[in-house]
Amino acid sequence: MTRAERNCPDNLLLLCRPHHKIIDDDPVTHPIQALHKIKADHILWVASKLVQPHPWRSPLSQLTYINVPRLCEQAELQGYDVDLSRYKQSQTLHSLGWDLNHVMSSFQNVLAYLQLNAVNIEDIVVHESFIGTAVSFNRHRFRTKNVPCVTRDADPVSFPFSGSLKDDPHIYTKIGDAKIVMSIDPKWITTSTATTLFRPPSGQSIFSGIGLITAVDYDALTVSVTPWVIGLPKSILEFSAESFEQKRVESTRSLDNEDSPLDNLVDAKRAQVAPCYFSPPPSHCDLCRHTLKNDKYMIDGGVRDAGFWACMCESCFLSRGRKIGWGHGQLYIQDKNRWLLVAGFPPP
Repeated sequence: MTRAERNCPDNLLLLCRPHHKIIDDDPVTHPIQALHKIKADHILWVASKLVQPHPWRSPLSQLTYINVPRLCEQAELQGYDVDLSRYKQSQTLHSLGWDLNHVMSSFQNVLAYLQLNAVNIEDIVVHESFIGTAVSFNRHRFRTKNVPCVTRDADPVSFPFSGSLKDDPHIYTKIGDAKIVMSIDPKWITTSTATTLFRPPSGQSIFSGIGLITAVDYDALTVSVTPWVIGLPKSILEFSAESFEQKRVESTRSLDNEDSPLDNLVDAKRAQVAPCYFSPPPSHCDLCRHTLKNDKYMIDGGVRDAGFWACMCESCFLSRGRKIGWGHGQLYIQDKNRWLLVAGFPPP
């Protein structure tokens, strides 16, 4: 074998110094086949000890950090498009001004549909088998370090990471003996308010989100994670309300509901003059995840007390939506598995 072949990971068995000498000094007792079996058995043992990923559903109420290229990559792999028509690659998120609401809304909508499997951050240990694994965290406390103050006027297009945690902006937490580190690129911080969360007076903030494990350092007992998205967690009251509303909706909603308060808003004549259908047709409510298959109406509109839009079922719109009208929300009716615009038309 060449030197490169001998040093290939598939040909290596990592041993402590005493056992390394025992095996090298007695190749008869420890033939190649026996060493391969030792390694194979160890890999199976490691796999049995590592936790299994679980489906991740976005627990975020407000996005504070969006790694645009990495999150778009995940969306594209699953066939979803993020509307970035108001964003240019040379821009930082916090320099977008009002257009940032549009970008954040687009990502909120996509996150509601993505099928991502992730390991809970509490289950991470220092082992290279975790490299390439998605890791999720919900209401987890992180310490923040070196994150600069970002403003709308003075924005670095890119931040030159040095590789040193003494200088690079990051957040981190301790899980057992492991230090979980997430590098923070200032260009992906969404707002000035979000910046304060990465620069709190106490040096600590609570975040929810998901990222990808990219490196493991055995010497420093450090696990490096590239964050895809970080945000503020939903409150317990919000989760409870969503759960209750979803159960109520699923038990009461149907296409045959004839007493909807939205009926009076429908302009059927104008809808037929120039039919406009929502594309692609949503299958679930972005807020409660209730299926829209049997619903009469779907609303694409702004969410009350939030900076984003959502495709909502009627119940969520009545409780959390703003209103029907151009610039506020559009009302659609189900027409042969498509959604036809019937109110909230653009100005003539």
